[in-house]
Amino acid sequence: MDTTLLTDYFNAKAGITGSTSGSTSGSSSSPTGPTKSNSPTGTDTGPSAPWNASDAAAQDTTLLNDVMQGQAFIKTSRVTSDVLNADPDYTKLFALYQGLDALQQIATAAQAKNVSPNQLAAYQRRFTQGLTEVQSYISGTNYNHVQLTSGVLTSDLQNTVGTARTNSTYVAQNISTASLNSPVSAFAGNVQFTITAQKTGTKTPIAVNINLADMGATTRSMPNVVSYINDQLKAAGLSTRFAVNSTTSDPITTTFNGVTKTLSQGQTSYGLKINGVSYEQLSFSAASSADSVYVTQTTGDPTKTPTSTSSSTSSTSSSSSTSTSSTSSTSSTSPETDVTSQLLKFQTTDNATGSALAPAKSQVGDTYWVAGESVQTQLPATLADVNKGTTQSTNTVQDAVATAAGSDGSLYVLANVNGTTSDQSIKGSQDVALMKYDSAGNLVYTRMLGASDTASGYALAVSNDGKVAITGTVTGALNIDNPSTTLNQYGLPVATGVANSTAPLSGSDPSTPDTFVTVFNADGTENWTQRLTASASDQPTTIAFGSNDAVYVGGKTASVMPGSGASAAGGNDAYVVGFSATGQKTFVQQTGTANSDSTAQIAMDGSNMYVAALQNNQIVLTSYDLSSGAPVQTGSRDLGGIGGGNISGISVYNGQVYLGGSTSNASLIGATANVTKAASGGYDAFALSVSANLSSTASDTVAYYGGAGNEQNAQVAFSNGKAWIAGQTNGDIAGTTKIGSQDGYLAELDVATGQVLSQARNSGTDGKVAATSIAVASGGSSVLDRLGLPQGSVLQTDTNLITANSSVRAGDQFYMIDPSTGVKKTITIDANETMATLSQKIQRASSYNLNVTVTKVLGKEEDQLTIKPANGSSQMEFLSGPAGQDALAGLGLSAGLVSNAADATMNSSSSNYTKSQKLMGLDFNSSLNLNSSANIASALASLKTTIGNVHKIYTYLRYGDPQASSSKTSGNTSGAVPTYLTNQIANYQAALARLTGSG
Repeated sequence: MDTTLLTDYFNAKAGITGSTSGSTSGSSSSPTGPTKSNSPTGTDTGPSAPWNASDAAAQDTTLLNDVMQGQAFIKTSRVTSDVLNADPDYTKLFALYQGLDALQQIATAAQAKNVSPNQLAAYQRRFTQGLTEVQSYISGTNYNHVQLTSGVLTSDLQNTVGTARTNSTYVAQNISTASLNSPVSAFAGNVQFTITAQKTGTKTPIAVNINLADMGATTRSMPNVVSYINDQLKAAGLSTRFAVNSTTSDPITTTFNGVTKTLSQGQTSYGLKINGVSYEQLSFSAASSADSVYVTQTTGDPTKTPTSTSSSTSSTSSSSSTSTSSTSSTSSTSPETDVTSQLLKFQTTDNATGSALAPAKSQVGDTYWVAGESVQTQLPATLADVNKGTTQSTNTVQDAVATAAGSDGSLYVLANVNGTTSDQSIKGSQDVALMKYDSAGNLVYTRMLGASDTASGYALAVSNDGKVAITGTVTGALNIDNPSTTLNQYGLPVATGVANSTAPLSGSDPSTPDTFVTVFNADGTENWTQRLTASASDQPTTIAFGSNDAVYVGGKTASVMPGSGASAAGGNDAYVVGFSATGQKTFVQQTGTANSDSTAQIAMDGSNMYVAALQNNQIVLTSYDLSSGAPVQTGSRDLGGIGGGNISGISVYNGQVYLGGSTSNASLIGATANVTKAASGGYDAFALSVSANLSSTASDTVAYYGGAGNEQNAQVAFSNGKAWIAGQTNGDIAGTTKIGSQDGYLAELDVATGQVLSQARNSGTDGKVAATSIAVASGGSSVLDRLGLPQGSVLQTDTNLITANSSVRAGDQFYMIDPSTGVKKTITIDANETMATLSQKIQRASSYNLNVTVTKVLGKEEDQLTIKPANGSSQMEFLSGPAGQDALAGLGLSAGLVSNAADATMNSSSSNYTKSQKLMGLDFNSSLNLNSSANIASALASLKTTIGNVHKIYTYLRYGDPQASSSKTSGNTSGAVPTYLTNQIANYQAALARLTGSG
């Protein structure tokens, strides 16, 4: 028996005819249900749609040629109709379709292989012009039967990006899986630290010393320790209190024959929680401390795609006891690859103060733990920060490219991200994020660069007073909030003081990456940003702070850096650019040979600048005197060929300059060098030192670290003349045991003696680990690590600036249009913009036809906007800002029409469509670009959605609203099969298949 007969039988029973799979909107064939009276144009014999024409492909080719030769994207003379005297709405809609189709054809052409940079620039130029033309047509065209918005329809518009609120709660890392009242190993031994509270309105801070030895014979369980700490806080007159935080992981289950069984219940783990108050600012310190070493690494096989994960948890907390509610497992979308990024913190024995620290121990949730590791943190790999307990969906942190330690043991991480990170949306295909972690591994804040297209980070530095400088490359627009700077159609700076005021600077090609430099204040607020626009691509590699907060960035360029006064020597040239504390360029220096050159590392020692460069694969160390402002060379020395390796670390200490990295050259510095530890062959890590005056002396020293395998791309940091080396090895290293196929390693090397002071290997997912950066924090380890508590201040109030909490940059814009008047207003984001000030701007710009409120995000200490019509007739359309300066994307706001009529019209069962305009959304994004392959693909996907909505509008104009028809027509014989009946049919079909042996 044919199972389709059974399906048809049940369809007939339900009174349904036609396919049960539904129909595709935009089809030129008339659906069964709607009648002539349902069509708002009064007829169901409207003109055929142009996308169904037999010669559509030929028309597309002609259309592409026309617009690329400068013809208009919207041209009603191109529109043909097979129906005389058709409703004018069809002509307008078909003209819009052809404009969108032209954009689609340009994007498709740009996606083709072997497109030259000049041709791509031409496609991008016409595409940008076309977006503007189509947007203007959408905004300026009135229809008889529909009212179109370029975005979506809503009566309640909310942005998805929040700004920080005051948060006095701090949740520490979990430290115990024992029962609640059992002793906790992290509390064992000598546990002493100090809590310092600065009360608002007082000058003298209150210090509370905590020594668990004062508990005597009382069991050091979670509730007992919390009770002891709270007694000390209360006695000191403080309102801050500690609590126990509990977290229960998902149970492990299996399903067999449709029956799910629990293999083990979810494990409950415990940690400390601080319930602070806004008027008491807390900080933590410990009498005994040691240096700490931070290593960022990737773990996993990039060629492997993992299975979906489940990580839903819930927790409750109290001061003395905890209870955990039931959890539900939530499956999530698998990451694109098996690779994730991690932050590891290692406790050392260097520079210990006070009594010796207890050995570091594994914490709850640590995987592949190795001796000495005190903190392990997964870098954001989800649509929201993983520290907030959301499920894994995409690897937003592609790689942590650089790290630098703060004076309080905190760590700054520079990472490339390809999706929403810490609840912050990105505008383009990739952005750069600066993330600050406290010494306990908790994320303090995230700052996005806000690139409109693509940005990549390369280096960062931290000044003595806490400022942070980052550098990288950016493609496409990057608003630098300079009112005197004019931007071209790509959002790039244009030349000033010339006859043609829109003449682009060199580097205006939107596909060419330029160097950017951004400096943040100690609180994470952006201080200044500059962009270096050479005619060809340039890339930074290193950045350093000098005296008086001056900044120096070095890298490589394929052309002349503006202001250098040099000529390109051939290949890539090395460059160094100096900036003042306020971001003004103080000098541009470009050097090179006829081959490929690059600045690798910069170190400052007073007014002396040391530059380590690779010149035709040779390590050249040069010193400069900056006391007069411009660099004056004082010495230079060739240290030998790098042999395909890298230079990743530099330091000036005690009259010596230290360099580190990896090399295949076993005779760096030369025959006169004092080799304290010989090379092992292949690629080895190295650390060397030479005199600060760069003369050849008997103290010239080089030491290698490695084994039988390759130790390439080693990450090196120096501390007091000692080298800390992290990397990847695929072989044996004496004194270590091989674990996986590609292990990570961390070693401390005394350069002067060649002695390996400590070393460890670690593994990871799929047995593959690769170190990406290393940093040393002086005094960064203490007993607080064992407790999951941070050193230094606990941040209660992060800045509430929009530019600090999102990818929106000062100067970014969006538009508001009143449909009743056509008046268009521009909303520009200021550097000091908050959600409160933005809500006032929007409300005023709407002439108070909108109610704009700032509301707290449920479950988070964040503020977001809620935008609603002020009355029943209020309407306001939101449009994306100009290309490269759009603020809507970064704010998480959707373009579209805010109207009370939106929901009513979309869901109405009224048959009065011929007497009123139906509101319909196009979901058109006017900020698309073709600056990269990823953005071209994104543009094509977006245009496909918009064209699909044009199909839906055509279907409505010709056939009316099927929903209205089904609600008013009795005996309906067309539509979707009800869910209950679909399930019943499926059950019968399965039974029939088993009976006939076809299953």
